[in-house]
Amino acid sequence: MTLIVKHHTRAARLQNRQGFTLIEIIVTLILISITGVVMFPVLRTNLTKSAVPVIRLGSQYLLIQEMDRLTARYRDEIQNDSLNIGNFKTTYVDVSPFVDAGNTAFLGIGQITGNAYSSLSPNILRVTLVDSDQRLVSYFTE
Repeated sequence: MTLIVKHHTRAARLQNRQGFTLIEIIVTLILISITGVVMFPVLRTNLTKSAVPVIRLGSQYLLIQEMDRLTARYRDEIQNDSLNIGNFKTTYVDVSPFVDAGNTAFLGIGQITGNAYSSLSPNILRVTLVDSDQRLVSYFTE
């Protein structure tokens, strides 16, 4: 009777392997959890800050839209030869929800150019629109 001795070499053991060892699984889980702990604060900060530009852009778009509406009314009154800057302010500017009343005013020529003299009549209307931290300024003349 012959005795057959099988020699299990390292290569033969690796070929017969069916899955991962417990140590491999534990090391993998530890690496994944360390990576998650390091990346979570970074990702959370970036995700919360990513909405800020979108909100600002939306706010700016609303101001531009409102100023376009005021400018269209201004052009209509010029084309109809019915522009009275005082009536324009009362009818269109003062009713806008974005108007900053403290910075919307009539200015004379001297106030615009920086001269010390006062103008004969206030013929320039400075309109300031504000929404949160966005500001849009435009000048209308008669």
